[in-house]
Amino acid sequence: MDTVMTVTGPVPADRLGPALVHEHVFLDLTRDVAGRNSLLNDPELAYRELMRYKAAGGATLVDQTTGGLRGHDHDLLPVKHALAVRDMARRTGLQIVLGAGWYREPYYERRLWRMKTDEIAEELVRDVSVGIDGTDVRAGLLGEIGAHFTWVSPVEERVFRAVARAHRRTGVTIATHALNSPVGLDQLDILREEGVDPRRVIVGHCQSYPHHAYHAELARRGAFVAFDRLGVTNPYEHERMVELVLDLLRAGLGAHVLFSQDVCWRSDYVAYGGRGYAYVLTGLREELRGLGVSEEQFQQIVVENPRRALTGAA
Repeated sequence: MDTVMTVTGPVPADRLGPALVHEHVFLDLTRDVAGRNSLLNDPELAYRELMRYKAAGGATLVDQTTGGLRGHDHDLLPVKHALAVRDMARRTGLQIVLGAGWYREPYYERRLWRMKTDEIAEELVRDVSVGIDGTDVRAGLLGEIGAHFTWVSPVEERVFRAVARAHRRTGVTIATHALNSPVGLDQLDILREEGVDPRRVIVGHCQSYPHHAYHAELARRGAFVAFDRLGVTNPYEHERMVELVLDLLRAGLGAHVLFSQDVCWRSDYVAYGGRGYAYVLTGLREELRGLGVSEEQFQQIVVENPRRALTGAA
């Protein structure tokens, strides 16, 4: 693939620039935790936070807000989610890639239990080729597609297989949600059974299962290993996360590493005391340089690896 589909249209792969592979512009996590901190639904606040990322040199952001995360028992936004994200891309000048699919079982629409795998796949193909949720805003990614527990449930497996079939028809990359366990390996197994090359898969939240052997196995299978809560955890977890990144670099697996912050709570915003969207390109960059990571290695992780992950390029 020579281009990547963003919410404002295709962008040549060589113009993606520095990219964050797992973020959220607008989001509803109130199924997990009730309250205002679980809602990212203020366009003006989002604009200010995103402009910090742009000012730090950011060019591209992958928004992995899939079905179930776009609001449930109330309207998250006055317009459809995809249209709001496109408006934000136009206002900020950022290249935003929007994901399609469904998050994890507690966030699923009830109809998914009744749908056949190929019916789900057909809907995903439509999101990629025509537009999401009846709009003309096309998805450029399938994800984040998750497992709620430390295993893939039957209905989640159906969704994973549908995602794989949609990928084979559209060519867009798959991103997974794999939290607190090595379930990313099970996810890869399902996708491979459906004919997906692991090199087209981003396994998310790898820092949440802090074991080098797991990360190295994902990388050796060909998948991308995403450390995507950088800067927004407590100091101990952050230090551990950085050491896991260094372990992969020392093992010669740096070509599989991806960075992001997964801004998903208001408390992640700079305005609410968090580190926001710009931390990877600012604070983390300086920290890694101090630990011996070269600028060339850093640029590989934030520019070259995202380009390869999103396009399948060698």
